Amino acid sequence: MTFTEIAQEVLKSNTYMTLATASTDSVPRGTPVHFAHDTQYVYWLSAADAEHSRNLAVNDKLFVTVFDAGQSVSDLAQRRCVYIATRAELLSDDDEMVARDVFADKFGDEDGRKASEWGYYRAKLGEIDATKSDEQRVYFTAG
Repeated sequence: MTFTEIAQEVLKSNTYMTLATASTDSVPRGTPVHFAHDTQYVYWLSAADAEHSRNLAVNDKLFVTVFDAGQSVSDLAQRRCVYIATRAELLSDDDEMVARDVFADKFGDEDGRKASEWGYYRAKLGEIDATKSDEQRVYFTAG
């Protein structure tokens, strides 16, 4: 499989990703969130007063990890994950509508996401870093 195929398989088969953010005084924060994706971005939904959202409001640098938490500990060869060094942005207007549609395509709209008061965010996938990636880990960098 190519790195692109591995990454798409990991992104498609998982519903959670971990956002790594930092506060203004450099305290790290890892937060699991539901996510959806398209070919250019990962999207998530968060409350503006959530600690990770407050961190992103002052420092948009973000590190994302996507992996299957149900993977077998004994089968190391089958473990796969995606890492993304990127920047986050809170969406509005047309960009928010795109995020809502991508999110609804993955999760449906049973819980009223389209009418949600939470904010939609996105982060660019960027380019695959082939110097770091292998058959188990795919690294993206998006400045």
